[in-house]
Amino acid sequence: MSSSEKSRKNKDLDLEKDLLLSKKDFAFMRQTHSQDARDLEAYFDFLDDIGAFESKKDKTKFYDAEFEL
Repeated sequence: MSSSEKSRKNKDLDLEKDLLLSKKDFAFMRQTHSQDARDLEAYFDFLDDIGAFESKKDKTKFYDAEFEL
């Protein structure tokens, strides 16, 4: 690996120079995107309806064999 490749590898990504994005893309990324609390509440209700918060407890298995390092 050449020294220029090493220096490029360690360089941080500069969004305005390294990516091919338009001015419209940058304007959109600078906007604050807040999510409506009602949407979040509906999402949590959906997760509750599908049982996402119910975790199944794994049965503990015990083995008689001894293990040595």
